[in-house]
Amino acid sequence: MYLERLCLRNFRNYRECEVSFNAPITLVVGRNAMGKTSLLEALYFLCTGESHRATSTSDLIRHTSEGFAVTGYLRNGKKSNALVKLEAVKPRQGAYRLKTDGVLQRRRSDWIGQLHVVVFSPESLDIVKGSPTSRRRWLDLLLLQLSREYLEELQRYRDILQHRNALLKRISIGKGSVSEISVWDGLLVESGVALITARQAALSCISPVLETTHLSLTGGRERLLLQYIPGVADVSSDIANLSDCFRDSLAQMRRDEVRRGVTLVGPHRDDFTLALETLNGDDVIFRETARTYGSQGQHRTIVLALKLSELEFIRESTGFAPLFLLDDVLSELDLKRRAYLLAYLQGVSAQTVITATDKDVMGDELSDVHLVMVEDGAVVKTYR
Repeated sequence: MYLERLCLRNFRNYRECEVSFNAPITLVVGRNAMGKTSLLEALYFLCTGESHRATSTSDLIRHTSEGFAVTGYLRNGKKSNALVKLEAVKPRQGAYRLKTDGVLQRRRSDWIGQLHVVVFSPESLDIVKGSPTSRRRWLDLLLLQLSREYLEELQRYRDILQHRNALLKRISIGKGSVSEISVWDGLLVESGVALITARQAALSCISPVLETTHLSLTGGRERLLLQYIPGVADVSSDIANLSDCFRDSLAQMRRDEVRRGVTLVGPHRDDFTLALETLNGDDVIFRETARTYGSQGQHRTIVLALKLSELEFIRESTGFAPLFLLDDVLSELDLKRRAYLLAYLQGVSAQTVITATDKDVMGDELSDVHLVMVEDGAVVKTYR
């Protein structure tokens, strides 16, 4: 799929807007940060049905408007180069609607994955600096783009978890029986094992690419290591014995769970660590946890390596590179890392949309770039 055109109505600060994407790389330039960032946010929403920035869909509606619409026209090379229309509509009151060629998609799992996307924005730094929730969210958003089954299993697990927590709360105040938990334990283990297995497999594929990419970005001076930490047992546990480990962990935590009224074991508590090794040739002279000790520049480099690895994982899994969104990234990179990224973009064959405040930010390192100038919620100029 290749995005050919994007139309916005009452999205953020855009009243009406239409942007054509007629080159592999599009540079969106604007003095107003909200205008160019909102354009990327709309693209991300078109791909996933959610924002990578806002906590509520209602926050995306332009002030005083009754709702927004985001419409994308995709060129599908697999079906005689047919044009596919995707439309996301959100009224101020009520749920949003997702349509493909005018047909309502009743489940988000039927919508997501039509156009895969990877986004690198200031919010992406939370993957390194933030809580385990931020890292789980990144991994879930990656996997649910690639697998409808994963999305449905994730929704199922959350429903089971909600019911089990409600039961634990009732037991904690003397209004439920401990004997009722066993039914929910079985469902929790079955669904949880499916999620953990998928996450472990994905991270196993991403990890070596991440290490190689990060070494290239740091000139071979720093190695980045990723380690998955499932929320059910010791990290040394064999994934093949996960069901037994899960049940044993639930049994061991039963008293604490009843006392606190919440489930303490499961993939909703998964995490992964990112460790930096400073190298001198083949020798490791220092190792540190990136979240705790890494500098702002190191964090940005880690996230960039992670996003490039994510892009490669999607391309390996689907055979097609995803839409790559870079929000005001180039100005924050030093010359060496900027040159590496631009060289990568030149060869990766991924449709890329970059935002910046200066149209000369890329210099002369990329050819065939489509330039879009935005100002006050409108496209004021486009040229190549």
